[in-house]
Amino acid sequence: MPFLLDLVRYQSWSFRATWPPLLLCLAAIALAVGLGPIFPPAYAIGAVGAGLLVFDAAARLRQAEAIRDLIQRHNGLTGPALSQFRQARASWCSRRAALAAAHSAGCGGEARALVLKWGYKPWHVFPDGAFSRRSPFLQTSFWRSVMGLPRRR
Repeated sequence: MPFLLDLVRYQSWSFRATWPPLLLCLAAIALAVGLGPIFPPAYAIGAVGAGLLVFDAAARLRQAEAIRDLIQRHNGLTGPALSQFRQARASWCSRRAALAAAHSAGCGGEARALVLKWGYKPWHVFPDGAFSRRSPFLQTSFWRSVMGLPRRR
């Protein structure tokens, strides 16, 4: 029975970490199905978008597990755990994954307070600087993060 309880807890917090890219994936599929009869390339565009978002969900889950492990190892949001948490604040999906990890590790209130202190609100869904000349959508590091590929050194 404890195994089943641990599995349910893992599924619960892992869904909290990955729901933004999964929701966007469903939206991409719905948009492709809705526009497909009018604009046939929408099927292919939607499939590529949905595929990228599935990779993003997997990357956010790995990111959340790493942050949760750091928080547990350092007994809270201190040192390297705080540094990793801070790095995850630039995009909505990463921020939600980091918040889910902190909540799972037992310091969700502290993590939410930090995010609010940084000025992020629930409607901040686009990455920081998305509509500027230095948009993350134009940088390979952003797309490497979406695909879950390791950072280049």
